[in-house]
Amino acid sequence: MIKFSCTMVAGGEDFFFVTLVAETARQARELAAAETKRGTPRDWNAAALEGEVDGPARVLASGSREA
Repeated sequence: MIKFSCTMVAGGEDFFFVTLVAETARQARELAAAETKRGTPRDWNAAALEGEVDGPARVLASGSREA
């Protein structure tokens, strides 16, 4: 499992972020979209933060800010 940071900017005004553990970047984007109920997985960017993290896949933190 890998720890990811996922981000998305919606409408140029709102910034959403999710830190989570997933097997792949695709799964990370899917979990981020489901957690925030914003956008589609394709709208999210995923960056690996740390490898070799114990599973299962899960959301660690999420939030939003006005851009």
